[in-house]
Amino acid sequence: MAKDDRRWVGSDQHEAGAGKSGITPKQITGGVLALVLVVFVLQNTDSTSITLLIFDVTFPLWLVLSGTILLSVGIGYLMGSRRRKG
Repeated sequence: MAKDDRRWVGSDQHEAGAGKSGITPKQITGGVLALVLVVFVLQNTDSTSITLLIFDVTFPLWLVLSGTILLSVGIGYLMGSRRRKG
């Protein structure tokens, strides 16, 4: 009698086909968006003035944009992980 090893394969591999590896449309979209963001940040190199409450400082715009992107990704990650757990 043949042994059935299908139970050891994850459920997502059953749907996509066992042993299939490839890039998904979601990954392609994420890569294209990341590339557009990098180009956008690199094209904006002027200095800008930032005001937060009583502080007024001048930073390179690429640094402000990069910080904003990192904060947004971090907040999105935290909010997404909270939703999955709850």
